[in-house]
Amino acid sequence: MHKKKRIGNMKNKFIISKWGRESCFYAAWMMKILNKQILCKAGTKINEDVANMNEYGAWVLDGATGLNGENIVDGESDAKWFVTWWDTYLSNNIYKDENLQKIIEKGIKLIKEEFFNRAKDQNLSKIDFPSSSIVVIKWEKSCLEYFSLGDVLLMLQNEDKIQMIIDHNITKLDHKVFKAMEHLMEKEKKNMIEAKEDVMDLIVSNRLLKNTENGYWILGFNETAAKNGLYGTIKLGNNTKVFIASDGFTALADKYNYLNISEFIPEIEKTGVDKLYHILRDIEEKDSEGQLFPRFKKTMMPQPFISHLKITVSEREVEIFV
Repeated sequence: MHKKKRIGNMKNKFIISKWGRESCFYAAWMMKILNKQILCKAGTKINEDVANMNEYGAWVLDGATGLNGENIVDGESDAKWFVTWWDTYLSNNIYKDENLQKIIEKGIKLIKEEFFNRAKDQNLSKIDFPSSSIVVIKWEKSCLEYFSLGDVLLMLQNEDKIQMIIDHNITKLDHKVFKAMEHLMEKEKKNMIEAKEDVMDLIVSNRLLKNTENGYWILGFNETAAKNGLYGTIKLGNNTKVFIASDGFTALADKYNYLNISEFIPEIEKTGVDKLYHILRDIEEKDSEGQLFPRFKKTMMPQPFISHLKITVSEREVEIFV
């Protein structure tokens, strides 16, 4: 951890984006939220994802329900229950004087106990469990602490230098599935749903690699994942910008080739996250059958979150647009 010191008038701009959610704020090391207004419209019936922040940090979770298609502990969605639990836990614990790895490890132990108490004596397989990709950042006096599991992107821009933090192992496994789907759709003229059903054995095989040395690490019920996430601290510059987004939003770059992934921060500042969101939806609607871009769902994005916060930073009031 970098030695802590008072920043003074340092300005740092953070952008948090999850399914169209954007947070832009200028902050030093002390933040106090005075008021908060949030508008959240899910594009699907159930939102299995979370993007949130408080005066101590920010986090994005991209949840997934088990492959059995059944909900074990929540009648609506196990993934929604899972990410909601973590949202509450991080809101109540991120302020503690512990590193993020330790906070995450303790959380995994607690949610595992609660999940299996709710599941009772059901005979369950690893593919039945909910899970989530996650990025958590915690602001310190002179640096940013981060923790990442899965394929949520954390991007930092210090002056002209861009740093991207993401685990590509899930993306590599998904790419194999999409290539197999693409073959079925081209050669056997199957639609996206039929192709996905035909490659389900491969999808299950990939899911069984969850939290294994030869597979990928994800937020689930294995405490070892906390020691295998991407973790570190980054010294904040005079104009640090941070962008966090799930694969549903970064698809604009790494799937649909609308822009270069390194252009996200300047493009959001120039165009606005709402316009980028509608560009994304337009691409997916025009390719609703997944012929050009095979994927698991017709659309990877619901409606955007929009919120407005007002905070005090080092004795100054600033506006935050989320």
